[in-house]
Amino acid sequence: MAVGLPGAGRVCPGLLLGALFLTGCPSNGNGGPDWCADGPSVASISFPTTVLPGSRFEISGAAFDTSCGELTVFFRGSFEGRSVEAEALAEVVSTAEVRYDAGPELFGILGADPGRFVGELGVRRHDEGGSARESAVPVAFDAVVHLVPSAGSATPESVTLNAVVVVTGGGFLEGAEGTSEAVLDGTFRVDGGGTRPVTGVRLAAEPLEARDRTRAAFLFAPTIAGILPGAFTGTLALENRHGDGTVTASDPLPVTFTLGASFVTGVEPRDPTLGAIAEITGAGFIGGAADQTLTIRLDGTATPHGGSAAPVTGLELVPAFVDGGRAEYTIVPVRRGDVLVAEDFDFSWGTFAGTATPVLRYGAELAEGLPTSIDLRLGPTRQVVFVSFLAGFSDALREFGLRAVEAELRTRVLEKFRRVYDGINLEVRAEPPEDYYVGGYAVVEIGGPDPNGRGLFGYDNTPGKDVGNLRLHDRVGGANAEVQEDGYAGFGGVFVRSFLCWSSHRPDDLVCPDGVADPDFDRVFDPVRAREVVAGEYPSGPDAARAAAIEAAVSALGSLVGDTAAHEFGHSLGLANPYGPADVVHHEPPADGCLMDAGAYRPFAERAELPGVMPGGWCGEERGYLESILPVGP
Repeated sequence: MAVGLPGAGRVCPGLLLGALFLTGCPSNGNGGPDWCADGPSVASISFPTTVLPGSRFEISGAAFDTSCGELTVFFRGSFEGRSVEAEALAEVVSTAEVRYDAGPELFGILGADPGRFVGELGVRRHDEGGSARESAVPVAFDAVVHLVPSAGSATPESVTLNAVVVVTGGGFLEGAEGTSEAVLDGTFRVDGGGTRPVTGVRLAAEPLEARDRTRAAFLFAPTIAGILPGAFTGTLALENRHGDGTVTASDPLPVTFTLGASFVTGVEPRDPTLGAIAEITGAGFIGGAADQTLTIRLDGTATPHGGSAAPVTGLELVPAFVDGGRAEYTIVPVRRGDVLVAEDFDFSWGTFAGTATPVLRYGAELAEGLPTSIDLRLGPTRQVVFVSFLAGFSDALREFGLRAVEAELRTRVLEKFRRVYDGINLEVRAEPPEDYYVGGYAVVEIGGPDPNGRGLFGYDNTPGKDVGNLRLHDRVGGANAEVQEDGYAGFGGVFVRSFLCWSSHRPDDLVCPDGVADPDFDRVFDPVRAREVVAGEYPSGPDAARAAAIEAAVSALGSLVGDTAAHEFGHSLGLANPYGPADVVHHEPPADGCLMDAGAYRPFAERAELPGVMPGGWCGEERGYLESILPVGP
């Protein structure tokens, strides 16, 4: 049930002064308003139509701020003809929401007998000095101490393991009220012969929707009668176990269920790559307990890309159980000689055509599901890269005068990174991937100051030149104790504050190489360093010249960071000179526009992609090498 009234009060900001918690909110000292002058404002309340101990009241509104005083909820009205009033501390979720789980404060005045409350429910703030301000809305509900459940039907009758069975009836419990259970008694007849007694099997029955006591669901679990197909005939009763330990039960309901075999319906996505987490869909899956396992047996033909088909017999995939209709299978990459392949298929790119059969084990019991046709394609290796912007990045932007446009800068960094690898099977992401496991994607950290204290623009601290990209999980960032080919072990990542080394008036504490100052840097960034960008100036501020200056700085810094990230990650992929000596990690001899040149040969204008200057790109054999290890594919 939800009731409400329009209107909302002003929110009082929380105030902390040293260790003193202020319960009153004074005016701002400049003639401004007293934000705590108004009391809390209740807009709407959600709660079940029948309330018992533990039932939750969710109250929405405004100005629910404990810095303006202690908050309580109150009930005021009549219960079965007598006046009642109760008050209890509120659980403050936010300035717009408070909660109250019905407890002794309420039922202490209602009593144990069932009845109907009619009145109002509100939020009260107790201000400093003893005064109180409140807001309430009218409510009405039936109140009982215990609920007796009832069962009217249970569907569907044809089920698979861990299928959802919906019970219609009434009196189901939720949350702190207690728990409801379905209790099965009867006989299970196994297909092919034999019967099994089912006695007092209890299954959690949870309401399908909050505050709806008419429908609940339980899972047709292996604990009922095992995992072999068959038919159950018997009764279903519902039991409520209340918070005080009292148990109430429904009359038994005659039921029948036919348990079918498990099966697979498909795999998503259709072309997962190394390191990806693919979702296997179907029905009748089990797992999530020590005595339950699920494997998927493949029988058919596997064909590596560009290779010959080979028979596959009894290849068992081991997915992670999600629910009765879903399991997650991780395509784990492993090294085979000088290539990376999928552990279960021995190739990184190819197809499988045949059948998939669920194989279930429950204790000592084994059951095979139905074989279904399936076509699976492993796509060409994709390098997924999560670009992690650290707190130091945000702090460093203040010294550039660009903190107010951080969101735009992050977008530009990612755009530049992606453009550098355009046409290569590399995917740059702004959030940690959920469809790849931690061993299947790389991380590049974008920070502020160089923690190595050397004024580095960036540093790849991954363990060695990874020719062939045999490590999909490299982390360009953090600390790495392994000594690199250059003899230096330290913190990796991109260090944005070091870019100020290009300025002729860099911060005094910044450690920089000699002779790197570039007048183009000051020309681009001085307008925003001298006058920090503020909200409303960009991208469509009233001063067109100012907006253009901000755009130039945003474009240049976004390119600088994205270019540096792409360069450092190029090392992680085995560049430069992938076919050369292990200790040669830059393009040689240096040339204009080569991304993988050593830093001394890469001027500011090229990295910043200033107008009229060719940006850094791939040189020599680099492009062909990248296309060979990360092909886009047909």
